[in-house]
Amino acid sequence: MPWPFSRRAQEVKSHPSGAAFFTEWGTGWTQQRKPEVYVKEGYQTNVVVYAAIQEIATAAASLEIEVQDAEGEPVESREADAIRALLDRPNPMQGWPGLCKSLFVDRALHGEMSMVRYPLKSNAAPTELWHINPMHVQIEPGRGGIPSKYVHRVNSKEIAYPVEPLTGASDLFFQKTYNPLDYWRGQSPLVAAGLAADTHNAGMMWNYRMLKNGARPSGILKLMTDAGADTINKAREYFKRQMQGDLNAGEVPILPNGMEWQDVGKGPRDMDFLSTHKESAKLIARAFGVPLPLIDNDAATFNNVREAKLRFYTDTVLPQFNEFLEQLSNWLLPSFGKGLRLGVDMDKIPALEILRDAAYQRAIRAAGNRPLLTQDEARQTLGWPELGGSAAVLDPIGDAMLLDGTSGSMDSGDLTKAAKLIYG
Repeated sequence: MPWPFSRRAQEVKSHPSGAAFFTEWGTGWTQQRKPEVYVKEGYQTNVVVYAAIQEIATAAASLEIEVQDAEGEPVESREADAIRALLDRPNPMQGWPGLCKSLFVDRALHGEMSMVRYPLKSNAAPTELWHINPMHVQIEPGRGGIPSKYVHRVNSKEIAYPVEPLTGASDLFFQKTYNPLDYWRGQSPLVAAGLAADTHNAGMMWNYRMLKNGARPSGILKLMTDAGADTINKAREYFKRQMQGDLNAGEVPILPNGMEWQDVGKGPRDMDFLSTHKESAKLIARAFGVPLPLIDNDAATFNNVREAKLRFYTDTVLPQFNEFLEQLSNWLLPSFGKGLRLGVDMDKIPALEILRDAAYQRAIRAAGNRPLLTQDEARQTLGWPELGGSAAVLDPIGDAMLLDGTSGSMDSGDLTKAAKLIYG
């Protein structure tokens, strides 16, 4: 039986697999391969990678964030106003769209995103949020699966952000995607898309060099007689100087007796260049979860772009953004009060209009085509001030419920009455 006045053991939170599970650190791609290579060869060089990442970042930054209670209902309070003000202007250099785009570009490039709040080491609500490039953040593992601290190193400067061992609270926000090879670091989608991106880049360079050289492939220069090394070197320098490069495109080689030119390079048709190029673009877009019609005009029509945007938001943008908001809420909102969370205003997403319209049509059919909206509800939907009416209205075009409750087709007089009822 324990002594009743003994000090109670401190609560310890740890991963059920034990601390030994976390001893291996730094084995992910962020340590084994230079992330700068992914940025330069992927984001800064490959047009498909760049377009896919920009689609995700721009879509995420366009979502409207609500301060909600535990039930997901919007909250109007002094604390909610302070949170909205901070998100609208997170720091003197950025608004929320700029900060959000930086975070989601990092997520797409590195599988990680990070930012820091100011003032540091304070229990008060933060007044600023600043983006930090996760390439410059090192994680020092702690016991039980929680980092002991984050270290931000740029050039010769270093700032350490300790992590509370029980709650994981820190002044630095760090979110990562799952990486099966490294518990502490995230996995970049570019790891999966790397081979397709390299293939796409190689195809672009092949096409570029062929165009610069007049679309003439390489070949072999045959010498009919024995020639010394001096003659061979002179012939090689002649062809480099007179036949290669964009300025020499279309030049006709004039060869002396005893020399013969034979093409050995394979043209785009032999390599099935165009098919491989398009297939690589599809694989890159698939790795990032971006439907191809959104980044390839040749694959886009009005209808499939509309459907592609719907799928893009429901399958890629919203899942990623909701995961981000959940962790952001846990990191940021405790300083403002309890029972608050951040959510997305789903009604402000134009791409989801298809779903809203389908839900409305199902509700109309379930109600037996009877009116569902009052006068003020219809005006509120249009963003107009209420008039205090209670009469129900429907779309006045075609067969509908008349204002007096009877059924039939509206004539011009009924349309006039409906217009007055809705518009006042």
